[in-house]
Amino acid sequence: MPRNLINGYKNNYNMATTSIIVDDKNINTKKYIQITTQPKEGEAGIIVAFFDMDETFEFNQGADQGSDLRSEEEYHTELRKAAAEKNQLITSHSTNPEWNPEGYVKNLDQDGSM
Repeated sequence: MPRNLINGYKNNYNMATTSIIVDDKNINTKKYIQITTQPKEGEAGIIVAFFDMDETFEFNQGADQGSDLRSEEEYHTELRKAAAEKNQLITSHSTNPEWNPEGYVKNLDQDGSM
């Protein structure tokens, strides 16, 4: 699947992407987060960006950025495993489905419902 398409949805970042929904207990609501990665140029590791999204995974506000020494595949595979264990991973809005935990599927409709 091309990285700029996630189940028919456009991914503007054209990067490996994992989408999750977490409960924000501070404001009693859900946070929709899209995590993207890209390889660093000329050195080991990846650049990781965290985007706040709205309930339909449209861009909401700016990104926080960091780095990691793992490969994109290692990073997303481990992130998805941990998120799936908490039922937070949204597979319909994540690229590279081969990195998802086996048998785990959680889709989000275009209106934000599951």
